[in-house]
Amino acid sequence: MSKNTRRSFIKGVGILGTAAGIRSGFGLSIAEARESSDPWTTFRGNVGRTGTTSDSGPETNITTEWSFDLNGGMSSVEPIVGNELLYLAVTTQQTPSSGSGYVAAYNPKTQKEVWKFDGISPPRTPTYENGVLYFDTNGSKSSNSSGFFALDTSTGKERWNKEESFGITNPLIVNSRLFASGSSHASEHDWDTGDAIWQTDVASGPACFADNTLFYENGVALNADNGSVLWNVSSEKEKLQTVSEERVYAVKNNGSSEVIIKARSINDGAVQWSYTVETEVTWSNPRLTITGEHVLFHTGNTIRALNVSNGEEVWSYDANATISGALSVGDGTLYAGGRSDIDTETGNAVVLALDAESGTRQWRHDFGSWNFDEYGPAANSPVVANGKIYTVTYPMNSTTDWMYTEYGNFHVLGEDMDSTTTQTTTSSTNSGTTSTKTDTSSTTQSTITNTTKSGSSTIQTTEANRRTTSSSLTSTNTTKTTSSDGQPGLGVLTAIGGLSGLVAHLRSSLE
Repeated sequence: MSKNTRRSFIKGVGILGTAAGIRSGFGLSIAEARESSDPWTTFRGNVGRTGTTSDSGPETNITTEWSFDLNGGMSSVEPIVGNELLYLAVTTQQTPSSGSGYVAAYNPKTQKEVWKFDGISPPRTPTYENGVLYFDTNGSKSSNSSGFFALDTSTGKERWNKEESFGITNPLIVNSRLFASGSSHASEHDWDTGDAIWQTDVASGPACFADNTLFYENGVALNADNGSVLWNVSSEKEKLQTVSEERVYAVKNNGSSEVIIKARSINDGAVQWSYTVETEVTWSNPRLTITGEHVLFHTGNTIRALNVSNGEEVWSYDANATISGALSVGDGTLYAGGRSDIDTETGNAVVLALDAESGTRQWRHDFGSWNFDEYGPAANSPVVANGKIYTVTYPMNSTTDWMYTEYGNFHVLGEDMDSTTTQTTTSSTNSGTTSTKTDTSSTTQSTITNTTKSGSSTIQTTEANRRTTSSSLTSTNTTKTTSSDGQPGLGVLTAIGGLSGLVAHLRSSLE
């Protein structure tokens, strides 16, 4: 089949989702994980990497307000929203030996491109802070378009670039302090110049922050002031992901169907509880989302909530869709993206909204399909900001690299204020603290039934190893070019409304 017909998906996005006006009084509590004054300014929304925000998304009459072809893909990065602008890091070409991409800023109100910074290696998720956008690229060390960049967000022009910073990922900024990490080291940099303040090779991978402590994915906790080691559980081979309240949460995937989630003390790394779940679906790149009450995650098509205090399963929800990427929570509502057909690689891209406290479905939005036999589109990790949902669709599970850059589309979900609200009907037969919610209808009904818990939780206490280290890093500056013509330049397309419009448009596009 021709490539152009898959492109027709972006033109055929219709208003197929319905919404329920069901909101809970559930409040967020994210101590130690600072919420920015802007809504979603870094990977997973805040320095705790909790995937939560006090901002709310659309509540009823869900519609696709804005969609466009990225001329590339964003299957492994998140959109960023800060200072009333939307920032996208897009890969336009990716092979085992080379790649290219761009970072662009958009005005969500006018739906126009503000500036575009291109001619670089594939960029990763940026971080916005005080008028500057920080990001790294996934490129060759010898490439003059790779490294770590700081851009002026008003113009898109480069402030500084550290090319030898190849491998540094997920910049994290706390109180004007820039921390970064790579596959084999961690460091702090002057955020105005990029010059290194300290570096250590004992910690690596993305970091989360709380109580002046950096918790790195490889299981090491560092003093943020000097990079000295506070505790080390790297021998456990688990990944520290996110921190909230007095706990840092880790995930261990044994490479089979068993997944272990642990809550550790931020003070000494001691295990407070452990939860094990068996799943028939291999859970790759697992990601936790933390609220004041729950640890949220998905296994295959099931979304689960654990009690943050003891790790006991509180509820589970059968989404009747294959969930993609990470879950996000905005103002007490959980959002999940994925693909509707759980039995094949086809199906429609969907976004679900659940009450984060109870697991009750609020609405389900269907983007439609691109009518192909190979891989259907899936909606990736939703980002919540300013009453909107920002998400990307991509050919989930495709084994061909070029498909991820050829068929990436960006979408903004909001509320259609001219539509009549359709209420979701929910029946409840709960008699215990654990329940399973099953999606039995594509848009209008969810059923709640009792079930036994599929995971187990244990309370544990262990003592982590301790040691200290610190060192330094030097770096140099280079120059890059940018364009800023104020034009969209990506063929911005407005979503057509209604099922009849979707069908008619797809038919005409495929003929």
